[in-house]
Amino acid sequence: MKYLIIIPAYNEEACLPGLLKNLATLTREILVVDDGSEDSTHARSLAAGVHAIRQPHTGKGGALRAGFKFALDNGYDWVITMDSDGQHAWSDVPRFLNMMSLNGKSPDIIVGSRMGQAAMMPFLRRNTNRFMSGVISRLIGSRIEDSQCGFRAISASVLREVCLETSHYDTESELLIKSGKAGRSIASIPIKTIYNGAPSNINKLTDTLRFFRLLIKTL
Repeated sequence: MKYLIIIPAYNEEACLPGLLKNLATLTREILVVDDGSEDSTHARSLAAGVHAIRQPHTGKGGALRAGFKFALDNGYDWVITMDSDGQHAWSDVPRFLNMMSLNGKSPDIIVGSRMGQAAMMPFLRRNTNRFMSGVISRLIGSRIEDSQCGFRAISASVLREVCLETSHYDTESELLIKSGKAGRSIASIPIKTIYNGAPSNINKLTDTLRFFRLLIKTL
């Protein structure tokens, strides 16, 4: 099984080197997609010896889509996506690998769930997440515990089939909705909840509007 860890990054020179050092104990198949950073994110990625792409700032979804294209172009069977700001525990990667390796019985998408430690999440984020997860679950007829979690594994067959059109935080929801409607299997696994004080890049108004626009388009 050939897999690639995709890390979209925007101005993450502080957290990224430590994450890449830890991930290197698991695999060297890592891609950092620098989404137009204004700091040394790209240089530090190259210094770590991983695959690195630098592109103009498009948004998290645009960075993910660039990573997905790289994975398909280079023959990977799976991708694992995770954030670059230290809020996803690198030590949880083997949880995904175990489920990815179920010899034909693995789901098509595996989404990390922080809801076992939901009390550690900020109040607004926790309740927004529950609302959005409930809406998406009803829309696709399959329970997703934590639809807003970007720590997930996706099979290459899904990436080849699903046509993504968004470029921001709504891309992660778009992938789940379109995959679920196409009959793809989606499972959840528990992951650690980490909040290290890193500021969120989510725009509460703009990104919420993007989410509802996506829902309307996919009804």
